[in-house]
Amino acid sequence: MVDYPDYNADSVEAWEANAEFWDEAQGDEGNHWQRTLVFPGTLELLQPVPTTVLELACGNGNFARQLSRLGIAVTATDASEAQLRGARQRSDGYKIKWVRLDVTDRSALAALSGAAGAPFGAAVCNMALMDIAEITPLFDMLPLSLADEAPFVFSVLHPVFRPGPQVRLFRERIETEHGQFIEESGVKISNYLDTRVNYGIAVKGQPSIQPYFDRTLTELFSTAFDRGWVLDGIREPSITDGGDGDAEGRLSWDHMPNIPPVMVARLRHRG
Repeated sequence: MVDYPDYNADSVEAWEANAEFWDEAQGDEGNHWQRTLVFPGTLELLQPVPTTVLELACGNGNFARQLSRLGIAVTATDASEAQLRGARQRSDGYKIKWVRLDVTDRSALAALSGAAGAPFGAAVCNMALMDIAEITPLFDMLPLSLADEAPFVFSVLHPVFRPGPQVRLFRERIETEHGQFIEESGVKISNYLDTRVNYGIAVKGQPSIQPYFDRTLTELFSTAFDRGWVLDGIREPSITDGGDGDAEGRLSWDHMPNIPPVMVARLRHRG
């Protein structure tokens, strides 16, 4: 299954409840994952830098501010008014247009294309498609807001290694052929194809759990391909700098430099 319309309200309500906590956790520049995995890959796939960008599910605006500092005119949107409130408070002096937009709403997406005045040079959606209950409206309607051949760059938790009950991090102590002991960390995957809705947290300590919408690589990309999008760029970054030092001794992705927890992709509409 690709879309889960019955969970639209749950998703928005969770982000409304978590907005203040999320804003505090991300700060002005984003967390370690955003700074080292998401933003560099997104900026690379946006090259050459467009003059205008539409950001979907902007959260507290940390990437919109980064784009604005590059001289890009940004329209940043989110379904959560609480998220946008935090973004505005952190963005004094930035020339960013903030718009409340639920990307599951086809009519709202259509209205956005008319209100923009001119097509956007690119669109981005950072680490949010797995939080969005319905993605077919977005892939159907987004071309209306983009210039011809303009890129849509999105990042998600890697569909193969997505967190949930079907994915477990592990650490093993292994004896080598020379009688030495080494420790290896990895990921055990018990299920990939049977996608579903899982509830979890984005940041430890957040007030409310949130729904995650599992989609395989085939489900995610076929939804786009069937609507005239083509893939012409992809990155699978991993944590190679040792992490952010906040694991508190727990096993984390920081210990697995050869496994990508994030995927960044670039699509263009040619339908």
